[in-house]
Amino acid sequence: MNLVKRIMSGVVACCVVLGVVYAGARFDVRWIAGALILGVAYLTALEYLHLMKKLDIPLAAPEFLIWIPLLVLSYLVFDGRYADVMLLFAMSYQVLRYLAVTPHRTGFLQAVAGVFGLLYIPWLLHYFYLIYLGAPGQSAMTGAANGIIVLLMVFAYDTGAFFVGSAIGRHKAFPNVSPSKTWEGVAGGFVFTVLAMMVGALWSPVWHDFVYWRGFPHVIASSVCVGWAVQLGDVFASKLKRAAGVKDSGFFLPGHGGALDRIDGLLFALPVFYFYFHYILHFF
Repeated sequence: MNLVKRIMSGVVACCVVLGVVYAGARFDVRWIAGALILGVAYLTALEYLHLMKKLDIPLAAPEFLIWIPLLVLSYLVFDGRYADVMLLFAMSYQVLRYLAVTPHRTGFLQAVAGVFGLLYIPWLLHYFYLIYLGAPGQSAMTGAANGIIVLLMVFAYDTGAFFVGSAIGRHKAFPNVSPSKTWEGVAGGFVFTVLAMMVGALWSPVWHDFVYWRGFPHVIASSVCVGWAVQLGDVFASKLKRAAGVKDSGFFLPGHGGALDRIDGLLFALPVFYFYFHYILHFF
């Protein structure tokens, strides 16, 4: 029953997210991706505050959460160009907010947790918007394909690692942090990631030409990079939850736990995907 719930909720969530991404490009309302980021970031931030409380590092919730919509709005209004400025203000406020807290160790940990939370959640998520916008002059549908491909790669890695690991996994990869992860699952995740990129490329002639003809070696290389990033994000979130003494970050999706449980790998994968295709290949 748990597996059925996991599959069904995962399929529904995937269809909703991919549908929003496609509709935003199809009807030229790409700001809707920002609304999607805002919703996910807000839910994840609530769970992050809960985890910090479990770690005895309570943060002032309203003064942390208010920066989530402000940061996302700065991405939408300026297409991500001046997000650094808003992020600097948000980080500075978190430091100043806990400057007078004593004992000083408590104030320091709260300031660090506040700054890290802003970097970990809304800042990493903003790379999805940059990927979705694509390069200047790139069509909206190609931008949508950018976003759909990175989402499919992350979902596919998680799916492949779960099912292959469950079926034939024998050798533990991270026994102290995530006992269920196996090296067989990691390998299966990489294979699924490559396949997902090939499927996602069918959405766009630009991506189709790149993936199936001139850029296939980069398909393999980028899949390895993105796959490792997904795995690293998952292991980091597992470490955070174990430190807080909880199994799941929340109960957002049946069978999947909370929002952070669902996007932990995506958070680390987005900047990796963006840097590879933007800075190395100048693809967008």
